[in-house]
Amino acid sequence: MTDQSLYDIILPLAIADVYTYRTPSIPLQGGRDVIGCRVLVPLGKKSIIGIIYRKHEGELPASVKVRDVLQIVDETPIVTAEQLKLWEWLSSYYMCTLGEVMAAALPSEIIDDNYSAATTQYIQLSPAYLAKEAQEQLLGELKRAKKQEQLVRDFLRLAQNYQVERRILLEQSGVSGAILRTLIDKGIFLEEERPISRLRQYTGETQQPHHLDSQQSRAIAEIRESWQEKNVTLLHGVTSSGKTEVYIHLIEEVLQQGKQVLYLVPEIALTTQLTDRLQAVFGDRLVVYHSKFSNAERVEIYNNIRAKNQEPRTKTGKVILGARSAIFLPFSDLGLIIVDEEHEPSYKQQDPAPRYHARSAAIMMAQWYGAKVLLGTATPSIESYHNALNGKYGLVEMTERFQGLQLPQITLIDLQRQYHRKEMYGHFADPLVDRIREELAKGKQVILFQNRRGYAPFLQCPSCGEVPKCPNCDVSMTYHKANRSLVCHCCGHSTSAPTLCPKCKIEYRAQGFGTERLEEEIQGLFPEARVLRMDLDSTRKKDAYQTIIDRFAKHEVDILIGTQMVTKGLHFNDVSLVAVLQADSLLNQPDFRSYEHAFQMLEQVSGRAGRTGSQGEVMIQTFDPKNSLYQHLIQHDYQGLYAEQIAERKAFGFPPYHRMIMLTLKHRDMGRLEAASGLLQQRLHQAFGSRVSGVIVPSVARTQNMYVRQIRLTIEVTANIARAKEMVREQSRWVQQQTQCKGVVILPDVDPM
Repeated sequence: MTDQSLYDIILPLAIADVYTYRTPSIPLQGGRDVIGCRVLVPLGKKSIIGIIYRKHEGELPASVKVRDVLQIVDETPIVTAEQLKLWEWLSSYYMCTLGEVMAAALPSEIIDDNYSAATTQYIQLSPAYLAKEAQEQLLGELKRAKKQEQLVRDFLRLAQNYQVERRILLEQSGVSGAILRTLIDKGIFLEEERPISRLRQYTGETQQPHHLDSQQSRAIAEIRESWQEKNVTLLHGVTSSGKTEVYIHLIEEVLQQGKQVLYLVPEIALTTQLTDRLQAVFGDRLVVYHSKFSNAERVEIYNNIRAKNQEPRTKTGKVILGARSAIFLPFSDLGLIIVDEEHEPSYKQQDPAPRYHARSAAIMMAQWYGAKVLLGTATPSIESYHNALNGKYGLVEMTERFQGLQLPQITLIDLQRQYHRKEMYGHFADPLVDRIREELAKGKQVILFQNRRGYAPFLQCPSCGEVPKCPNCDVSMTYHKANRSLVCHCCGHSTSAPTLCPKCKIEYRAQGFGTERLEEEIQGLFPEARVLRMDLDSTRKKDAYQTIIDRFAKHEVDILIGTQMVTKGLHFNDVSLVAVLQADSLLNQPDFRSYEHAFQMLEQVSGRAGRTGSQGEVMIQTFDPKNSLYQHLIQHDYQGLYAEQIAERKAFGFPPYHRMIMLTLKHRDMGRLEAASGLLQQRLHQAFGSRVSGVIVPSVARTQNMYVRQIRLTIEVTANIARAKEMVREQSRWVQQQTQCKGVVILPDVDPM
């Protein structure tokens, strides 16, 4: 007979199994549901917070000593049944543990149970002085205590319902806290501590969604029709076709049904402009969630969404706008999931586990909630477009820009010719410099795109060729001139930049260029122009995205220089010219998706130009202007690019025709790593044959003092993927148990990007 007091507990650790504990001390009377509650349990000599996963089924061996739960933390579950389904699916599909999913899904202050609500002090007037006559008498008694009298008068002026926040009262009156304390001690004022929100509250007016044009109206009708038969629809709309307004109208329909909407975006930068636009319509029904929030703010958002029966004054709303981690929030009645810019690789989590793709997770979530999914983009991923053409997804297309605006004209600048003719200023070709000058003279704005931050990719000695490298990784260190530092963009190691080569005593030269160097060069070319840079280095502070985007939108800046942050979804009225300084670097990547990603990024950044008024222009500097990708780009020909890429994928057995699993092996000892990778490759080859690659030495073969090797497994979509994953797990465990392979880390990545 199964012991009813035994429960399986998920612990936030990378352990393969759940742990079983006994709950004799927990009162479960009244049918209380404890699945999804936090519990404090012993683990070794320590205690740890876990989540109650399920009742334990079956008998445990008599030799197993089951320990007792120390404490149940929650009155009601903090993790829903649907969330646990998502955790299970992520763990199974992406070959990680439930503990790793838990650690990623819950804010650390929930896991550690150390969250405390923010509070503030309120000052109230004693009931004895609520009457007008009593107040006049009090002021008369305080005539000789001028500062006390002033504070009472300021209180009466500022207070609403005879109460005001202590901080506001002292700031507005200019009186010291000691005077306030005297009045409290006299019983004139009462002081009370109250919980407050850490989140910014929207207090503005709301408006109706904008009127739709004929193309948008048709798109909504086709999406509704598509959802009659399919749960997932791909909205393929060219840049500036008005997809966001389509989303807003669909969101309003779902809200009218009393359901929630999850609106996913790939970059935190995108939430800044979208927040303003969505709040204008949905007001305090919108909540924003992403990693730039503090842990305490994320806990508050999590708890607000979880609390279904809150009073209206504390309710946060039903539209959740967030980056990929928003899929882990505790939804209760999800009706629609929008995955905007669905093609973006940043929807895929890289490290640590779970290495999930938010788009795939969203599609699975929708099944459990009975929700619909809308994938939106101007440049669909090859996999999504393939699914749409094959009927797995619905397909709706918007082929024209809003109000009939023209797509931008794309001009290629042949860098070979420019360098040969010596018609360059730094890294700017003369035709580009001329066009920037013309647009600035018209009062227009310019965006410069370079997908590399820092001043230069590396320093090099002109005599011996010495390049400073990271001591922890097999990469050169990026030079940041602003603070004269060298930074490893793999592990974050930084050091002061040396001036001279230690061997030759000759001054290093900066090779290549990043956004910081472009900023310096453009300021030399246009000293009167107002220039701003948007990359990881300039947006580390919490509100940095918002500040930069707001300044550019208000035309306080003439030229915006940025990495891929500037390529997606941003809307600026006065941008007439976009320039790509080094487009070829996007193509020359050791990745079968490099052309797809390059086209997407270049088409997206081109979409920032000419979004209102006259046609915009995009100038692309390249050494290879005849490349077929650029020819597709000039015509804004996604279908041509798709046809070319899908034929290659089919010929070489890449997704969407095959699934891929990449195994990454790491160890500090090269010999041990090579032994383990060779042994694993051999055993996998015996099981899977030619579906397994040889041992791959990646371009960065050492990171954070760990040597790296990889093995790629390619499996037909018709094969039993679950069985294949189990075989990979079995072989990986066997290799790790061998003496010569002890300590080797094996990290599986399903559907790698």
